[in-house]
This record gives sequence, structure tokens and C-alpha cells, in this order.
Amino acid sequence: MTGALKSCCTALSVLLLLGCSEGYPGKSAPLISPFDMGNEQRLSALNEIGAEAHPQRRWSFALSNGCRLEVGHKRKNSRRLTQVFELRRGMDVDVSFDEPDQTFDVHLLASAAADAPRLGTLLESEAWTDAVQADLLLQLLMRDCGASPSALAD
Repeated sequence: MTGALKSCCTALSVLLLLGCSEGYPGKSAPLISPFDMGNEQRLSALNEIGAEAHPQRRWSFALSNGCRLEVGHKRKNSRRLTQVFELRRGMDVDVSFDEPDQTFDVHLLASAAADAPRLGTLLESEAWTDAVQADLLLQLLMRDCGASPSALAD
């Protein structure tokens, strides 16, 4: 390789590397484990997932009156629907793949029993990772709701 061609390739490589860093923060925000989050932080994370999990659907989450989970759901060009669930420690969350819709659905179950009835859908996501993350966050919300009043203050 000639010197001019080598310099050109080096300069091009540097420009490509610099271009790759655009849009990324200079410092990485520290990752917080969902186990170390308070319920408000978990709700915030759930709302971030719900806003991006599906291009045609938006999900929102709020916790009120102790352990009352309000789940809002809006499909594109439709009115918002809200479901309210009273969370208890014995409940469970399940992730399943909806073949016709091609989504990973997060369901609230009445208990952890194999034949437990589904109480409602909490999220529909095109990404398995979003559904599994929501599952964990919801499990921890239920755990802390069933703990003590001080756990709800987080």
C-alpha cells in the first residue's frame, strides 16, 4: 500500500469510528438492578417499556391506594382503556407468545398454580426482552406491595 493510500485509509477509519459514537452519551448512566429499585422507579421503567414495546400500542402503569395497579392501554386511533388490578403476593405473571399477533404478551395470573386463571393482559410487546423485563418489574412490584407500608413509599 502506498503512503498516500495508507493515510487515506487511516483517516477514513478514524472518521468512521468517530461517527459511530455520535448519539451516545459521553458517560454511561449507571445501571440499577430492578431488585434495588423502589416501586416508583419500577413504574417508571415499566412506562418506558410500555411506550416503546409495540409500534401500534401504548401501555402505561400507575400504582395507587397501596397495591392497586392501573394499566392503561391505547391502540393507534382508538380510545384509551384502563384496567385496575389489586396486587397480592400470591399472584403471578406469565409471558407467552401470541402466534397470530406475533407479540410476547405479559399476563397477570390469579396465583402461581399451573391452572391459575388469567386476570388480564398487562403488556404486548414485539420484543421478548421487553416482556421478560416487564415480568420481573411486575413480580417485584407484587412482592413489595405485599411486604409492608414502608416498602410502598419508595
